[in-house]
Parts: sequence; structure tokens; C-alpha cells
Amino acid sequence: MSRNPVSQPPMLQPPMLQPPMLQPKEGARRPKSSEDATGASRAPAQGPATSRRSPASPANVPGDTTRERILDAALELFGERGLHAASVRDVAKLAKANVAAISYHFGGKEELYLAVAGHVAEIMGSRIAERAPQIVDAAPPANPQEALAHLELAFDTIVDVIVGHEDMRRVARFILREQMSPTAAFDIIYAQVMERMHRTVCLNFAVATGLDPDSETVRLRTFLLIGQGIFLRVAEAVVLRRLEADRYTPALLAEIKAMLKTHLNLVVTELRGRKAEA
Repeated sequence: MSRNPVSQPPMLQPPMLQPPMLQPKEGARRPKSSEDATGASRAPAQGPATSRRSPASPANVPGDTTRERILDAALELFGERGLHAASVRDVAKLAKANVAAISYHFGGKEELYLAVAGHVAEIMGSRIAERAPQIVDAAPPANPQEALAHLELAFDTIVDVIVGHEDMRRVARFILREQMSPTAAFDIIYAQVMERMHRTVCLNFAVATGLDPDSETVRLRTFLLIGQGIFLRVAEAVVLRRLEADRYTPALLAEIKAMLKTHLNLVVTELRGRKAEA
């Protein structure tokens, strides 16, 4: 007869002694943890919502329109007062921007001044190219007649762009300051607009007259012809007063263009005659 084995009573495990919970001392900081004492996940305390931005960014993140406003304001003030008299705060105030936006886009005042020079070159270059692409890095004219047509278009463009646009006053003021006391800003305007345009006009003038485009005569004649139009902007106050006018009207601009063409044709005809006699 088999006997069932005697079942052994379960071994009683001694109770596990839990270490007492350590309470933080009064005034002590609680450790930063994402779990509480029981191991349950705890969401971090939510503070007031704050926007994150790069320390280098201004308070109001500027966009392209802010940059353009700053350039326009700087052009106005630098033209009126010069680099040293116009402050960054004045520029920011006129542009309705903050000083940090100027630092963000340009750096310091000197860098802003050079950026304005590039802005001036862009304004002039784009308007000239839009009005007369033939006189901006164009191919040499095929014959004297085509060259003369290019020259007439060039002087029409000078009148339209430099004299006819009211906002060219501030551009002229900035350039005039640089003409009188050249800085690195002048080098930018000269390289990007002035030299390129003068070389192209010289080339057309040389083909129209049969002279050497690099000769002193051609270079100087070109300056004198271009200067007739530029003078009307630089000396606007005295010109309009002597003409008893308050502005350059479309009719007055048309008359100026016709006179410049007459001057141009007289000079070209004279130089062609001299060339033929030589």
C-alpha cells in the first residue's frame, strides 16, 4: 500500500524589511527626475510658455522686407549726414526696425555702409539694364550707325533713370559724398556700375567716330557727354530755379533728351570730319 508523501508546509520567508523613506530636509532641493519614489513616470512641471530663439537673432525675427527697409533708411541718412554723423539707432528708427536687426543682417555700421553702396549699384545697374540692355556689357556695335543709335539710347536712359526718377535724389547724394571723399564704398559703385557703363559708352563712341576707345580723347569726351545729364540731377536746385520750374516734367525731360541728341550728333560729326582729314 503506497503512502502519499507528506506534504511539507511552505517555507515561510522572513519579511523583507523596507528601508525607511528618506524625507528631504526642509529647504533642500528635490532631485530632478522624471520618476517619483514609486518608479512611476512623472511629467515635468510645466512653466510659462516661452519662445526659443538663437541668441544671435533679434527679438523680432527679421525678414527680407526688414532688410530692404534698413537699406533704404540707411541710404537716406548716410546720403544726408554721412557715415559718421548717422547713427545705427537713427537708421533703425527710420526703418521701423530694431538695432538687433541691423546687427543680424549686416553686422556693424561700416558693413551696413558698404551694403548701401552695393544697394546703390544694384538700383542703378538694374534700371539701366532694364531700360537699355545694349549699353550694359553689350557686344561691340557692328557699324557706326548702330553705335550712334546705342549712344542716343544711352543718353535717353541717363535722363530717364538719373533725372526722371524722383528717388534718385538720395542715390545722387550718396554718390556725391563718395565722389568728394572716396571710401571703400566708392570702389563698389565704380566697379559694378560706373566703370562698366563708361567703357561700354566709350566703345560705342569710338566706333561711331572711328577713334581708339582707350584714347584720352574718347574717355574724356564720353565723360563730358554723360556729365550733361548727371549735372541736371546734381545741380537740380539751380537748374529748376533758373528754368522757373518746380520739377522735371515729362515735357521738360523730352526737351532735354532732344538737346542731348543734338549735342551728341554735333560732336560725332565733328570728330568724324577730323578723322577723315587726318
